[in-house]
Amino acid sequence: MKTNILFLLIFLLSVCGSIIVGRKLFSALSEYKAGEEIYEEISRIAYEPITSETAESTNPEITEIALSPEPEGKTPSTEKKSNSIDFERLAEISPDIRGWIRLEGTKVDYPVMQSKDNDYYLSRAVNGTWNKVGTPFMDFRNSGDFSDRITVIYGHYMGDGSMFTDIHNYKSQKFYNEHPYIDLYTPDGSFRILPVAGVYQNVEYWDFTFDYESDEAFLYQINTWKALSTFKSDTEYDDDDRFVVLTLCTYDVENSRFLLVGKITDLEEFVS
Repeated sequence: MKTNILFLLIFLLSVCGSIIVGRKLFSALSEYKAGEEIYEEISRIAYEPITSETAESTNPEITEIALSPEPEGKTPSTEKKSNSIDFERLAEISPDIRGWIRLEGTKVDYPVMQSKDNDYYLSRAVNGTWNKVGTPFMDFRNSGDFSDRITVIYGHYMGDGSMFTDIHNYKSQKFYNEHPYIDLYTPDGSFRILPVAGVYQNVEYWDFTFDYESDEAFLYQINTWKALSTFKSDTEYDDDDRFVVLTLCTYDVENSRFLLVGKITDLEEFVS
């Protein structure tokens, strides 16, 4: 009799555990889906003018902005713009947008946010709604216009491959060879990030310096990252160059983050 009761208790506990796990999994998948829908719509707004015929958003707040009238005399385009972002429309969605980053052929195609701290966009979508997927964001200590020597951008490593997950692939030389640049768009201009180094950084020493005592100290930091890089880059740089550091969690090395360090270059240098 006691044995039967014990088995019954174990069974009930197993059922309860399965229900809890199932609910958590459903909740996570729902947030992934909601985040995906938001960013699909944001991407459409960013890359092309939206008209009443093309905007069918699942997010009413975003749709209302997307349906705002085009300036008089401006003809809406139905083709995706490959080298420009409509920051005027994006600013209506959020004044926190500082730029847009895109890694061709991957899921990395997102706005870059900045708030008063490094916590807000860890778990919020671009429109401010709660979502565990979060949004790539710039360190609050940066100037916000990519004029600093080093601009740090944080993003999640997600199980569904979204956010900065594909950045982690720079741990291999092959991926770097296939993706030698990342597009960066800002309200002030279009740029390309040329990867210089991919680095595993222990979390105990991963905070960043934004003000260097000298040019030599600045170059020492870049050279150190390059020496530790997971791939070999031929990108040349000097002490007057600006850099972006894309950072995300990694599960390859314990207690570490993965950093992708890249030099900012004007896009015009690559356009004939």
